[in-house]
Amino acid sequence: MSTTQGFTSAAKQTEIVESIATLYTKGVERLAEAQKKMLDVAQQHNVETIDALKKMGLGTPGAPGLFVLDLAAASFGQYADLQKDAIDLAVEQSQTLAGIAKERVNSVSKTTDGVTALAQETVERATALQKKAIEFSAAQTKTVIDTFKQQSGVAGTPVEAAATSFQNGVETIAETQKELLNIAGKASQTKARA
Repeated sequence: MSTTQGFTSAAKQTEIVESIATLYTKGVERLAEAQKKMLDVAQQHNVETIDALKKMGLGTPGAPGLFVLDLAAASFGQYADLQKDAIDLAVEQSQTLAGIAKERVNSVSKTTDGVTALAQETVERATALQKKAIEFSAAQTKTVIDTFKQQSGVAGTPVEAAATSFQNGVETIAETQKELLNIAGKASQTKARA
């Protein structure tokens, strides 16, 4: 009877671990898709803003070269691609962790502790990487916009106001992304403790 109970208990543990691994993986994938969609929306907004700034600059007599706007667009595009790559890395790592959990289900307590610690470390590293990328992109955009605004014929024009608005938008997106990462990190820590 105790052998049968042992098999039943092991089967339940296997089922629990598989359910948790699947839930965890799906949650990470859903969060990743939401972040990627947000980056796509931000990137599209960036393209539209750059186009509007170019049109305003072309209509302003003595407007400086608009190459800086192309540089800003390229920088933001590189930032978005870097973010998406980091998100894909986090998804791959979570899938690997889920696979490890499923493979090592026979030693559930050891695996759970190890996977939890590894998952937490992975989330922290991915979060730190994404925050650095966000901060780098925001700083690069600020430098480009500041340089653009210092060019002859920009100060006090609608082009300067639009550039400032664009910069504020990028900073808002960056702060929102960092806050989402903080929320995801807190949720991950809460799940790890549970």
